[in-house]
Amino acid sequence: MGAIRERDLRALGWWLIEETLAGRVTPPEASAVNRMMHTLLQLGPTPEADELALQEVALRGLLMHGVPPRTEQEWRRAAEIFDDEALAEFRRWASVEEGAMAGEEREGP
Repeated sequence: MGAIRERDLRALGWWLIEETLAGRVTPPEASAVNRMMHTLLQLGPTPEADELALQEVALRGLLMHGVPPRTEQEWRRAAEIFDDEALAEFRRWASVEEGAMAGEEREGP
């Protein structure tokens, strides 16, 4: 099941409701799954989820100030978060920034 494989408790919850109402999962089975889901929620986010959240906050901070992603990792994270239109705009920012830096190199100190 995709919701379990993807660790998506919300999708699992809706699936459980649907399957229970359809009679494919018995109420005692649904109750057991519900208790397991509750236990998982009590554990809180994983360290990986916390790290991803921090990366997103840092990336959004850069973007808020007009700074495009700077590393391959930041570009990958941006692709996970933003749509194609936003990514195109960030690429435009990066090309403008690269052009400005190339101009500074030609002029020298």
